[in-house]
Amino acid sequence: MLNKHYMLVTKSSCPHCQNAFDLLKENKCSFAYTDMENALNLLETVKEQADWKTVPMIWEQTLDWKDEQPVVVENNFIGGYLELSGIFGKSDEDDQV
Repeated sequence: MLNKHYMLVTKSSCPHCQNAFDLLKENKCSFAYTDMENALNLLETVKEQADWKTVPMIWEQTLDWKDEQPVVVENNFIGGYLELSGIFGKSDEDDQV
């Protein structure tokens, strides 16, 4: 069985990271995250590897469950919150009240 799952690299002080969490929860998506607020050197390394400058950094994965263990069959870097919100048909104006 194939399932969509999201992986996020975040900082707890980042409002866009919280927006990404809220959007994924609203859409009942499976996700996991790594908070790098206290690992800034490692965060900079991950940013370089992803060629991305801000958080959150979000990957959409396709998981195949084999013998009750998930296997990643596809791993696509989406970008940040704005790119994620585009996937769900949400625009910048929706965030501004």
